[in-house]
Amino acid sequence: MWIEAPLDLTTLPREPGVYRMLDGNRKVLYVGKARNLRKRVSSYFQRRPESSRTIAMVQQIKDIAFSITASEAEALVLEHNLIKQLKPRYNVLMKDSKTYPYILLTRETWPRLHMYRGKRHLPGEYFGPFPNAGAVHATLHVMQSAFRLRDCENAVFNNRSRPCMQYQIGRCSAPCCHVVSQQEYNQQVEEVRSFLKGRDDELLKEWQQQMQQASDAMRFEQAAMLRDRIRALRTVLAGSENSELPDHADGIVLLRHTTAVMACIGVRRSGRNLGTHNIRIEQAIDADDLEILQSLLTERYSNEQPPAEISLSTSAENIEELNRLIRIIAPDSKTIIHAPKRGPKLQWLQQIAHSGEQMIASRKHDNQQPAYEALAELLSLPDTPERIAAVDNAHLGGKQMVAAITYAGWQGAEKDYYRRYKLDGIGSNITEGDDYAAMRAVLDRFFRAIRENSIPCPDLMLIDGGRGQLTIALQCADDAGLHELKLLGVAKGDGRRIGEETLWPGWLEHGGAGIGQPLKPGRHSAALLLIARVRDEAHRFAGSYMRKRKKQSMFQSALDSIDGIGPAKRMALLTHFGGIEGVKKASRQQLEQIPGISATLAEKIFTSLHR
Repeated sequence: MWIEAPLDLTTLPREPGVYRMLDGNRKVLYVGKARNLRKRVSSYFQRRPESSRTIAMVQQIKDIAFSITASEAEALVLEHNLIKQLKPRYNVLMKDSKTYPYILLTRETWPRLHMYRGKRHLPGEYFGPFPNAGAVHATLHVMQSAFRLRDCENAVFNNRSRPCMQYQIGRCSAPCCHVVSQQEYNQQVEEVRSFLKGRDDELLKEWQQQMQQASDAMRFEQAAMLRDRIRALRTVLAGSENSELPDHADGIVLLRHTTAVMACIGVRRSGRNLGTHNIRIEQAIDADDLEILQSLLTERYSNEQPPAEISLSTSAENIEELNRLIRIIAPDSKTIIHAPKRGPKLQWLQQIAHSGEQMIASRKHDNQQPAYEALAELLSLPDTPERIAAVDNAHLGGKQMVAAITYAGWQGAEKDYYRRYKLDGIGSNITEGDDYAAMRAVLDRFFRAIRENSIPCPDLMLIDGGRGQLTIALQCADDAGLHELKLLGVAKGDGRRIGEETLWPGWLEHGGAGIGQPLKPGRHSAALLLIARVRDEAHRFAGSYMRKRKKQSMFQSALDSIDGIGPAKRMALLTHFGGIEGVKKASRQQLEQIPGISATLAEKIFTSLHR
């Protein structure tokens, strides 16, 4: 053995299961699955790994925990869930965790055509998955012109008395008002179904015949309508004609760049290209293609039905292992994974790779790493921060108290990690306008989320305010056990002009605990401009949430916040007294006269409205 194992490897079972590599603090370094636990775990210690990443991981292992499963398939599911829950340092992590969008044709008396994302439990027919919501909206926009099916919610559909604007502009046939008969609408639904199943050639030929017949009979308005529908349908089909590619396939290419790995996924369904989806993969710089592709296929196809073919840009020796994996993930599918070496499928992968390279090239122009390096130099940090968070509180005269936290990295805003908090209302102990109490409340919740691994810990956190707010933040971080987190107070200068800020480091010059000497880098400092951008984004995000809550409160009654007042009692009070002003003028005895209002509740209403 090249390194001594932390336990007797002969005691490990030869059964399938999941193993967890632990460091000296019992923190999980890596989660893996195995058909034979003893054989797989022993392989880490018998010979020196080729990957420097694996070497670094093995050198930190102080203990190994394992769970036996009934089958390799169960081990795969358990491994996938543990990685998402624990986010181990040496596992490949997928940044994209959203479900993919579909077009759903509902199964109703008057079927609806709309975008759908989530578990496919609603009755109807699904078309997709599309690479992103933008591709769905673009397709639906044209399909509404071609097929004129409704896209409105049932609550709107069931309560219309006259056709809406969609009918007026020719994008709906108005089944809500029976402008179209059930038989005609069913015909429209069949046309949509034919299109979604790839029978668009038949549909176009049928429309062309109908257009010619209408023209011959001098029904020119109908002929023009059919002409416009044909044009709209051809817009959807443009660029998708390639009979040499499979009708249902995904093409996957891995692109490696300086800070991460990007997976570019081309999607083809019903003989049409639906676009390309790019996923940033974290902690994968030193991982080999097989490990990355295993994680990617597990993440993508655990909840989505895989297509008939998956084309990969990888070595031939990985294909057998990946085909075995897809049979475990989706045992009922007949998916074939292969690595094309020539022909249209290889050209398709090259197109997908070119699309991903263009995206990477465009993002390089937005790389803010030099500003982060300037920030590290200004603050005398030992390492250049890669991720900054900022917190900001907002309120309107002490009301609508909210807070927001934003993240930024070298490539700009990281909106997946944005968080917002409501700080007032029932159960809140914050006095109106108390900025210190608000800061403590939001940071206690935020640091708890970091401790529970539901959000990553930033390398540096900006605190909006001076020494007072920074002191509160340091106390919260200390209570949460986040002693290594760097906190920086950002105090606004005169006139709140950028460049006049004072920075308060939450650490001493020698690195110890305490508040350091204030810094005033000036308006020409690249580091300060970076800080101002991140801080202002937090301010914008908090302000938008505050305004949203203010707008919502305009449509609420003062009675809504009183415990014991539901919709029925609220309506009875407003109806009896002619509105909220009448309720406020009522005495306790008058309130008690309303059915359902007891003396106790009348006292609570009177006290709340006259506070």
